[in-house]
Amino acid sequence: MQQVIECGNSYRGAEKTFDLYKELFSQETPSFSSIRKWLGRIGFFELTREKETRNDWIFIVDLTVELGTEKGLVVLGVSQQKLEEEILPLRRGLQHQDVQILALEIMRSTRGELIQEKLTEVSLKYGCPRQIIADHGSDIQKGIKLYQQNHPDVIYTYDVTHAMALLLKHELHGSDKYQSFIQQCSQCRKQLQQTELSFLAPPSQRSQCRYFNLEKLINWALYLLNSPLDVLTDLVPNIEPEILLNKLKQKLGWLADYQDSLNNWNQMVQMTRFVETQIKICGLNQEVKSIIQQHLTLKMGSLETFAQKIISYLIQEISQSQSGQTLLATSDVLESLFGKYKYISSRSPLKQISQLFLSICLSTMNLTTTLVKEALETVRFLDVEDWAAQVFGQSMLSKRKILFSAATDDTETA
Repeated sequence: MQQVIECGNSYRGAEKTFDLYKELFSQETPSFSSIRKWLGRIGFFELTREKETRNDWIFIVDLTVELGTEKGLVVLGVSQQKLEEEILPLRRGLQHQDVQILALEIMRSTRGELIQEKLTEVSLKYGCPRQIIADHGSDIQKGIKLYQQNHPDVIYTYDVTHAMALLLKHELHGSDKYQSFIQQCSQCRKQLQQTELSFLAPPSQRSQCRYFNLEKLINWALYLLNSPLDVLTDLVPNIEPEILLNKLKQKLGWLADYQDSLNNWNQMVQMTRFVETQIKICGLNQEVKSIIQQHLTLKMGSLETFAQKIISYLIQEISQSQSGQTLLATSDVLESLFGKYKYISSRSPLKQISQLFLSICLSTMNLTTTLVKEALETVRFLDVEDWAAQVFGQSMLSKRKILFSAATDDTETA
């Protein structure tokens, strides 16, 4: 099970790994089907087990989507006590096993009223939170604000990673210079990928969340502009230096037109990354705000307006806290769990939200022998199947098989 959850092996891959060492083990090799069932049972155990009721919960909330209309709502919980005593003193971010799964829901509609309803259910079960962290997605934001109407003491904190990415998007999305740059990068990648200079091609651009990863493209351009020509010549010895120089001018000469802009964009990205790092390892409080403000004052230069937007974000989020309180201001741990789940589910024939969604629960567990034994003695696979049938209904793959089978039968009859 650890091979699947921690190492990213497939079910069949885990089975084959045991086959390699079967002569060293006294027991038989478990089949991939058994491994899949064990994971489902233990994940379901973690989802349904009783968690403690507290008055200092911090909720981390977000939605994920695959094929189809369903969306997965996840509510993670970490206590303020754990944050202050175990996380912040070590100057580290939350890890998967620091949080608990308080809710994992499949929703056909994510209207704000339904999000509020789910948050209320979790609160009644485990206690009202002190703080909720999420992005500003319209449904999530509306649901949390409706929830706050009944719980005015609850703090709603805007995740710093999404906040900084949105600031960068506002600055660059409307910039003709930047849009021209990414178009040139796309064309350059196509021109270089099947040539001797393919190792110089720009990194591929993501269709979504591209403003979360700006530095990859910007760093590529800056490194290339500052690379010594003699080193490059040594790396491509089968091309005459003069011919190589002409090719470089032809394929990459356009980068020189963006030198000043690249330095400017790089400075903006570095400002946001400094803010994110400080908040993720120290939390958000007045002291951190002062450190960030001092750093931005020294670095802003021509980016004073951009720096002021960052400071406005800090002031807005801190204004909700009590004096001396440190807030958690990042949902990175949930984004990381989503990333692991999507990696595991990427092997599915159709990437629909399915029973594999329970892998999110498994990723938060410390899989000890005692815990695994308790889970397998408590939950049957029939319980998992009943839950999956109730929550997901008939799968897309099952529907496709039935339809294609009927089409084959009709063809043979004809």
